[in-house]
Amino acid sequence: MEELQITTRTSSRRIFQATFWLFVASIGFAVAGTLLLKLFPSTGRVFAPYMEQLVNGPTLTYMALLPMLSFTLFFDTLGWKRSVAFVLVGSLLGASAELLGTTTGIPFGEYSYTTRLGPLILGHVPWFIPLSWYALSILCYDLARRIYSSKLARVLAVAVFMILWDVSLDPAMNQGGGTFVFWAYPEGGAFFGMPWSNWIGWFVTSALIGVGFEALGGLGEKPDAFEMRWSPILYSLHLLFPISVCLLYGLPLAGLIGFVALCIPLTLLWLKQRASRRNFAAA
Repeated sequence: MEELQITTRTSSRRIFQATFWLFVASIGFAVAGTLLLKLFPSTGRVFAPYMEQLVNGPTLTYMALLPMLSFTLFFDTLGWKRSVAFVLVGSLLGASAELLGTTTGIPFGEYSYTTRLGPLILGHVPWFIPLSWYALSILCYDLARRIYSSKLARVLAVAVFMILWDVSLDPAMNQGGGTFVFWAYPEGGAFFGMPWSNWIGWFVTSALIGVGFEALGGLGEKPDAFEMRWSPILYSLHLLFPISVCLLYGLPLAGLIGFVALCIPLTLLWLKQRASRRNFAAA
């Protein structure tokens, strides 16, 4: 039995690392392609017949790999049953909030998805979106558990860290250079076309997911070395991608705000780790 557990652990982490580099490749392809079109606009005529495929391919790959990365990263800590439970809690709460939001405007405000993220659940929400709620919220929860010991603080931190991701994500995805729009707010909004109410929805939904993770027993107090290394890297990559899109599509202020947002949880984590090292040295 012990040998089986070790083998499963090794396999899940190998899958994570392989998936991570495929994930990086999909982002690199998207960024490099956009940069090429910006620097050499004439290439757009060459690739025009294949533009949809060139955009949709890395986008759908990115969305498909999101949950796989989080699942394999924390699989050793959670095991099969709890890993699936975390997926269900994050995805079902995310799906419920999104379906409520796209049909009633509550709690995010009026918005709708395009079909660029694939088929829609009940004609409203892309199937990938609920899984992305799980994928990002568990990373935020992992960062929160390292920084805060209080359950309430962890739940609130999950909500805040998720909003920090959306700071650059929303401008990148709802404007897309005017060409590749993934969702839209028909009435617009003060923050790069997004209404402030959207972040209320993010806060409420993310906090509920955080409560759900706590109810499942959380991730434990101390992550192992593998999680400690890769979780902040993965979270950072998730934020850096929309930041780069903002910069490439002429939204430098949104990119700058997104970079500042990224620094907040990473700085809090660094300060916490430094304090822990000091306490350990003084003991």
